[in-house]
Amino acid sequence: MAGGKILAVLNRQKITGFFLIGCFSTLIDIGLLYIFTEYFGIWYIYSATISYSCGMVVNFLLNKYLNFQDTSRNYLRQFFCFIFVSMSSLALTLGVLYLAVEICSINYLLGKILAVIIAFFWNYFGQSRITFHVGAREISGDIREYVK
Repeated sequence: MAGGKILAVLNRQKITGFFLIGCFSTLIDIGLLYIFTEYFGIWYIYSATISYSCGMVVNFLLNKYLNFQDTSRNYLRQFFCFIFVSMSSLALTLGVLYLAVEICSINYLLGKILAVIIAFFWNYFGQSRITFHVGAREISGDIREYVK
């Protein structure tokens, strides 16, 4: 039964736009990661945090206006929800990146790509169910509302 719900969420047409916007944001993220690490000599974990934040802002704006076509004027509330979901995704991304580089001896760029793939599904679920439903109704604090 749970598998059916997961497939229903993934079959929504918004996931395609989310994926394409995510690809664009990821290109910004990885490009900045490379520039900060290789050209400015910043430690890859710090570089990944800064580059992810830049990609996150681009991702929010493109998803709000292009993909979800969200007309809510609760910009600040939505952006904080977006940040919350994105920061939990960042923690997952950094954890996978660290394990890939330090434990598995994978190049940091390949580790980043692996981490992004893993974090994609959590991010879509959180953003589509929480962030872009904020304008449609008030947040009740009951997580069951978002996983129907």
